Amino acid sequence: MARPAGIPDHIPDSLVWDGDFHAYLNELDDPYLAGARFQDGPGIIWVTNASYGTPSWVFTRHALIEEGFANARVFSSKRGPITAAVLDPSWMLLPVEADAPEHAHFRDILRPYFTPKAMDERLAEVEGLCRSLIDAFIDRGRCEFIGEFAEILPNAIVVSMMGMPQEMLRQFCDWEAAALHGATNAIRIAANVAIMDYLKFHIAEQTRNPTSAMMNAIVTARIGDRPVTDAEILGLVYLLYAAGLDTVFSTLGWIMRHLATHPDLQTRLRDDPALIRPAVEEFGRAFGVSAPSRTVAEDVVFAGVTMKRGDQVILPTYLGSRDPTAWTDPHVIDIDRKPRHATFGSGAHVCLGIHLAKREMRAVIQAFLSRMRNIRLAEGDSFSCHAGSTIGVDRLVIEWDKP
Repeated sequence: MARPAGIPDHIPDSLVWDGDFHAYLNELDDPYLAGARFQDGPGIIWVTNASYGTPSWVFTRHALIEEGFANARVFSSKRGPITAAVLDPSWMLLPVEADAPEHAHFRDILRPYFTPKAMDERLAEVEGLCRSLIDAFIDRGRCEFIGEFAEILPNAIVVSMMGMPQEMLRQFCDWEAAALHGATNAIRIAANVAIMDYLKFHIAEQTRNPTSAMMNAIVTARIGDRPVTDAEILGLVYLLYAAGLDTVFSTLGWIMRHLATHPDLQTRLRDDPALIRPAVEEFGRAFGVSAPSRTVAEDVVFAGVTMKRGDQVILPTYLGSRDPTAWTDPHVIDIDRKPRHATFGSGAHVCLGIHLAKREMRAVIQAFLSRMRNIRLAEGDSFSCHAGSTIGVDRLVIEWDKP
């Protein structure tokens, strides 16, 4: 076949995959199995439409994805063309889009609010919200897990941490869905404008009358001997908003679907709750949902592949999750596996919210298993999912028996 037009000269024909990456993931009922088809090919490929028409290198192997996260010198977090297509270039998502040494300065502003100790102190709030949400549908014997629970819990916690009004939670979720999963750039741009307008208003309110310790720390922070700028404050707040409103609920959807189709695992976790912690580690390994992007910072030969400064790189955790060169039977969920995975990233840019996410997952599993028996998929009802910038469950109807 003829070489597709527009491919840079340094990219060999053998690494070119000429197709729509997101559409390929959506070809099967399970995007993890759809993505696993890439495991039959090279560990690094050049995809002509990697994300909304933008070409990019895509790493398909766990070890390469892990190195892509860890090697911040070569694989910069500075904004690349995928994010630049929908976000105002006058500000950066912080600390994610900052490289060393600035990255550490911005991360230090947020770190105290995401330590294991800080998350332990917030655990009672998470558990209380789990109980109140389940109370609303427990007697019904069924629920639509995504809309009635998974979207609400992690988002409500982040909204609380940021001092935002809980009554606007549905609006926040709608904006976030459009910004991340909108069908066109115009839809995604409009949603981002709406989000930014609200966040600027919220920042101004918190500056005048802080109701959130974390927001107060952000608006009064200093980098060295100078105060943070308005653009830096917006970058910090926008990232917290975006990070909190998508990945955890997506992961919860896959976890609950797995539990609902594996009653033996439900019984094992219910009989021995101590196993919930290692189960969450295995769920994290198997259900990576994000595909962060990086930009090649300097000409380099990486894993035998020539890359040029400015090339885009995508690191799909859902491909690394199912790499057969990293794990035996990668599609089998084995809570005795004790995996070391890169779902939350690695190196300096490891996810700041990792401790909160894991505590939320453990609390959700504990809450459902302690109050329900024989959790199962509702017979004849629909299950649907999406694959794009993240892969997540859109609809999951479950039923159960009460103890």
